[in-house]
Amino acid sequence: MSQGLSIANNLLANAVQYNLDQNQAALQTSVTRLSSGLRINSAADDPSGLAIATNLQTQVDGFQQAVQNVQDATNAAQVADGALSTTTDILQRIRSLAVEASSDISSNSDRANLQAEVGQLLLEVNRISQDTSFNGQALLDGSHAGFQAQIAASLNLTANAALASNSGTLQSGFLAASVTGVNQGAANNAGFNTTVGGIQGLGGSGTVDGTIELQVVNTGVSIAVQETFVASNTGVVSVSSTLFAPSGIIKGTGTGTAQGFDNVQITLGNITTADVGVTAYIKVSQNTAALTNPSNPAFNFQSGANEGDTIQIGFEATNTQTLRVSSINLALSSSSNPSLGAEDAIGQIDNALDRLLTQRAQLGAIIVRLNEDANNDNVAATNLQASESQIRDLNVGQETTNFTKLQVLVQVGTSVLAQSNANASSVLGLFR
Repeated sequence: MSQGLSIANNLLANAVQYNLDQNQAALQTSVTRLSSGLRINSAADDPSGLAIATNLQTQVDGFQQAVQNVQDATNAAQVADGALSTTTDILQRIRSLAVEASSDISSNSDRANLQAEVGQLLLEVNRISQDTSFNGQALLDGSHAGFQAQIAASLNLTANAALASNSGTLQSGFLAASVTGVNQGAANNAGFNTTVGGIQGLGGSGTVDGTIELQVVNTGVSIAVQETFVASNTGVVSVSSTLFAPSGIIKGTGTGTAQGFDNVQITLGNITTADVGVTAYIKVSQNTAALTNPSNPAFNFQSGANEGDTIQIGFEATNTQTLRVSSINLALSSSSNPSLGAEDAIGQIDNALDRLLTQRAQLGAIIVRLNEDANNDNVAATNLQASESQIRDLNVGQETTNFTKLQVLVQVGTSVLAQSNANASSVLGLFR
């Protein structure tokens, strides 16, 4: 429906004013976007887009902080590994001293002097264990050990090259046809009977750290094997009250039948006078029960953006007690072997090194895992940031074009509004 001239309502000006207001508002929005670089500056710009973009940015921030957490964990693991490297060097030095003391050319005075150095080195092992820390958190004193798996009791023939491995059984033509025993269960440290010669005749399932020495001797009447045992934790040396005949069995297990030491059963071979003086050593390592350590939980590192994205790292204690080298005594001797303590020390240090190197390997594996975790967090943060950017960030080229268009529309609208306001004055011509 067409409209005539009206002075009560300037409909043309109203229409122009409406469009001009719309263009002005759009121009203001465009200016805000261009100045901020963002497409969404308030919830009104894109309510659902703002919610999605904010959630994505929250994830990005979480992953970026997780990368820093993982780096801190990596640094802590590297500090611990550096300390373990020093401890490894110390143990290797102690082993060298033990090898030196094992030679009969060393006098008792020499062994005492070597033991003095060993004592100082063992103190340093304890100091490293106690003082190694990261950001005030102790690493190697066991306060953050967490769960530690059981280490079953084991034995290893450490001397007498004449013994060879055949299908998994230690064999020889003259001394030990087989070495068995050492109960692997959790009760390996129970049931000791010390009524006969130190811990000879245990008859139970108990096992302690120690070294069994088997020596072929000539009694003047016959050829036999003399068994000697040194307990690593106490330094007690026990000599068997029984001499064992060739091709016999030294029973180290079984209630009421045990004659040997430390529950190790040994089958002897055919021994002759040619074997007199031959000595074999069997290193025995006791069972270590699994540790749940509820009072010493492992470190938890938040390695991801969400609840529960954690990595747990336990740092085992590495003092002389846990490494089981606190009682090393190079000066310990028996009536027939002045270097028995040094021989036992070699085996103890080997066990400690195995345990220490296993821990270092685990730390190295953890560091590799942490590096991969950091890479994964960085990739996730980058991809999520790209998704968030597509929603929130401004397409500057497109918005610049829109800004130019709106500028023109506002300028034209302003001009047209002026013309529309002047249009009402044409009514006065009707009165002439």
